[in-house]
Amino acid sequence: MHVKIAQITDLHLLPIGELLMGLDVNARLDKVLAHLMKREPDAIFLTGDFCAAEPKQEIFHMLRARLDPLGVPYYLTPGNHDDRVMLRNAFFLGGHNQDPIRGLVRVKDQDFLFLDSSMGKVDSNQIEWLGRALQNSPDASVVLHHPPVPMGVTFMDNTYPLKQTNDLIKLLTTDRRPRKVFCGHFHSGRTVRWKNLEVHLCPPTSFFINPDNTAFQQEMLPPAYLMLEWMEDGSFRSTPSYVV
Repeated sequence: MHVKIAQITDLHLLPIGELLMGLDVNARLDKVLAHLMKREPDAIFLTGDFCAAEPKQEIFHMLRARLDPLGVPYYLTPGNHDDRVMLRNAFFLGGHNQDPIRGLVRVKDQDFLFLDSSMGKVDSNQIEWLGRALQNSPDASVVLHHPPVPMGVTFMDNTYPLKQTNDLIKLLTTDRRPRKVFCGHFHSGRTVRWKNLEVHLCPPTSFFINPDNTAFQQEMLPPAYLMLEWMEDGSFRSTPSYVV
C-alpha cells in the first residue's frame, strides 16, 4: 500500500505582520502548505515548535485555521516552544493540563508512536507507555520533536540536545529491529543511521541553522518539509522539498 505523509516542523509562527530574524515565517509556512498539498499526502505530521518564542494561544488557533481547510488528517506533537494546555485548547486534544501529548497514529497500514519531548526529555511514564506500545506495534515508527541521538548539527547537538536519553535509546535499540524515527528541532535536514535506528531530521519551515558552526549562525535557505513515502514494493523514501 502506497502511503504518503508530509512532515513539517519548527514553524516558529508570529502574530501577523511580525518578522523573525528578517523572515516572514507565516508566509513561509503558507508556501510549504500550498506546495505539499499538490502532492496529495495521506496525512500531515507536525513535529513541534509552533510558536516563535513564548507560547501564545492565538498562534495555535492561527495554525488550526490554516490546517483545517486542507481537508487532510493531521497530527501534532509539541516542541520546547509550545504549551501543552494551549495546544489542547486549540485542537481539542485528549488528556489533561500538562500531561504529555502522546499516542498511536495509524495511516493506512503504517503505525506511528507519537512522543512528547516538549520538556526537553521523554519522561518515565512515556517510556513505560512506549514499551507497551512497541510490544503491540513492533514495526511502528517513532515521532517526536527532539532527535534522540546526535545528528551532526554542531550547535544544536552541543547546546539543545534531548536530555536523559538512556532509557529511551535502550528501549528503541535493544531488540535491534530496524526502526524509523521522525523528528525536528535542529533546524537542518539530514538522515542519520545509529545502530538499528534510521533518524530522519526534517528541515524547518522557518529559519535554518548552519550545521557546521559551533555557535548559532543562521543559514539562508527557503522553507522546506519532508515527504515520507512507503511504496507498494515495501521500500521507503524520505524526500526533502525546498519551496522557492
